[in-house]
Amino acid sequence: MTAWTREAIEALGPVTDVPTVASIFGVNKDTVYAQIRRGEWQATRVLTLGRKLKVPTRDLLDLLYAAETAPAPSKSEAEQQCASGPHSPSSDAMPSHIQCGCRVGESAVIRPLRGA
Repeated sequence: MTAWTREAIEALGPVTDVPTVASIFGVNKDTVYAQIRRGEWQATRVLTLGRKLKVPTRDLLDLLYAAETAPAPSKSEAEQQCASGPHSPSSDAMPSHIQCGCRVGESAVIRPLRGA
């Protein structure tokens, strides 16, 4: 049994197979295959390549290690670092803040729906 660390998962490459995913989660591969077949698997995307099922390793890393990422700076810290003026949620403010590295607030970020 392999000890699955972040580095070990990253070393798998861009995608991995279902038995490896089952090993990472510590469950039987038949359990994962059954959930995918019934449409109940929501932990990651599943790519169907011919008869093979592949899972993006980036999805696994995001699921397992999302809490380890550094928190975004608060709005007041970003405003202090920004030379181009105060932040606003309007879309025309975004290009002027790309150079300074400031981020628009979380409510302004558009994310795709899972499974879409």
